[in-house]
Amino acid sequence: MAEFRGNSRIVFMWGAVLAGLYLASLYSYLLFHSLVEIFSVIVACGIFIIAWNARRMGVNNYFLFVGIGSLFVGAVDFTHALAYKGMGVFPGYDANLPTQLWIVSRYLQGFTLIAAPFFIGRQLKSGYALAAYLVVTVLLLGSVFGGIFPDCFIEGKGLTPFKRINEYLTSLVLLGSLLFMREKAKEFDLDVVRLLSIAISTLIAAGLAFTLYADVYGISNLVGHFLKFVGFYLIYKAIIETALTRPYDLLFRELKLSEERYRHLYTDTPVMLHSIDRERKLVNVSNYWLEHLGFERSEVIGRRLIDFITEESRRYVEEFTIPEYFRTGHIKDVPLQLVRKNGDVRDVLLAATAERDEQGEIVRSLAVMMDVTDRKRAEEKIEVLNTSLAARALDLEKANLELEAANQELEAFNYTVSHDLRSPLTCINGYCEILREQWSERLDEQGRRFIDHIHDAARRMEQLIATLLDFSRLTRQEMKRETVDLSHLVSSIVLDLRLRHPGHTVTSTIADGIVANGDGKLLRVVFENLLGNAWKYSGRRADAMVEFGVLNEKGKKVYFVRDNGVGFDTAEAGKLFNLFQRLDSARDFEGTGIGLVTVRRIIQRHGGDIWAEGKTGEGATFFFTLA
Repeated sequence: MAEFRGNSRIVFMWGAVLAGLYLASLYSYLLFHSLVEIFSVIVACGIFIIAWNARRMGVNNYFLFVGIGSLFVGAVDFTHALAYKGMGVFPGYDANLPTQLWIVSRYLQGFTLIAAPFFIGRQLKSGYALAAYLVVTVLLLGSVFGGIFPDCFIEGKGLTPFKRINEYLTSLVLLGSLLFMREKAKEFDLDVVRLLSIAISTLIAAGLAFTLYADVYGISNLVGHFLKFVGFYLIYKAIIETALTRPYDLLFRELKLSEERYRHLYTDTPVMLHSIDRERKLVNVSNYWLEHLGFERSEVIGRRLIDFITEESRRYVEEFTIPEYFRTGHIKDVPLQLVRKNGDVRDVLLAATAERDEQGEIVRSLAVMMDVTDRKRAEEKIEVLNTSLAARALDLEKANLELEAANQELEAFNYTVSHDLRSPLTCINGYCEILREQWSERLDEQGRRFIDHIHDAARRMEQLIATLLDFSRLTRQEMKRETVDLSHLVSSIVLDLRLRHPGHTVTSTIADGIVANGDGKLLRVVFENLLGNAWKYSGRRADAMVEFGVLNEKGKKVYFVRDNGVGFDTAEAGKLFNLFQRLDSARDFEGTGIGLVTVRRIIQRHGGDIWAEGKTGEGATFFFTLA
């Protein structure tokens, strides 16, 4: 009901105003015209005064530009009112002069409204804009009063084509300004956009009405001025009234939006924010602060922060933090323990800065707290792990010392084997040779066989000792990695085997261009053992074959040595790499049972692995990888 009464009052007021203007036109058209133009001049100047005086307070640059343009639109409109036919202010001029001035005013108004949206969010140097408008306006008025500006109205004939065309053009410009503004509608208050849209539409209609009259006192001219009055009234409602009653919806809308964004950022950011006043009471907290601690806003506002921390933290805050804050105006990385509503304790780091009044007194704080509970627990775990690692390092150091002692004992053992064990064997071999040379005739056949058996056993024992010493050295010597041409290495070993075993014909297949990264000397030992075994165990076949190549399995190189010798049962493949352990099929061939153990140790030192596949009577294949 109240809204209906309010609307009724507005309709009655508008009816009274328009009726009064119409009666004034009946009494004196000049009076009517002067009232309309003076109203538009007052509105235009009012827009300029408000926008200009608010320019240093962050005024919206759209309205600042409109205000500057409105000043000169109002100045030209005032000149147009004075020059109107019958006013007698400019003797010697006829109705053409006010019509020309009207077109000049339309130029300025159209340009102002279509250019203003460009300055939304952009810098506007108001002094330069004012000077530019002044220069342009003076030039246009000079062209009018200097007789340069084209005629717009001819007595007895009416409007010229130039005037009509320019009315249409300026109407199109105003239409463009309307579309441009609505495209930027989110930058304005909704009511302002609505009022300005209707105002610009009304001014377009007024311009079109001014294309129809033949007499400056005619009905079309009267309608055009009524529409102009309505348009400027709507501009007054949109800009002046809004600026005076709701300045933050118009002139300082950007500031208002910034404040709203700041408030939204403060309350909704995923950080624990709070503000405390002079009495050390909480006056504001972020939503995350409440959610993180499990409280409602009504349970927090007005209480002290120390009500939400542990007793130990409370003593620290009162003794150190608060004095430091009031002395310097800020604190940083203060460790506190907050108590959630459910009783859980959270570790946080507090940082705060003071907001001061004009006298420099602290009025409130802006503080942020970072939950470091998880980080602190992780640090504690890391500390425990570091302690454990330190203990393990001590154990490792102890193990290294023990290993070093064991290596020294191994060196001593190697020395013993090299000298103390080999000496008796040398004696045994020597005596066997003496018995063969000097006592052979005195011994019967059985005695000579015993001497041969003793000599062969001593020789095998000496070979076994040499093999053990080589194994010890190979597994302990320092590795020197390099790029090794395996194809070339295998070819050289095969050639050497052919020279040492000329009676054994073997077909060899060696893949070209195979290279690897490793210790060349150790890899030679690997292939000497693998190829030597292949050569040995295929020796009883007339069609003996040995092959070396590489496979690519899941992006990893797998090297292999294959033969078609006596082979073995794959189920017993694991025994091949045990020290001194040989398969039954291998007992008919010479060997110590250390070669493949050496191969596996070298492959492992290269970060690889080795395995074998075979079938009794059909050969064997040894596969290995290198890191």
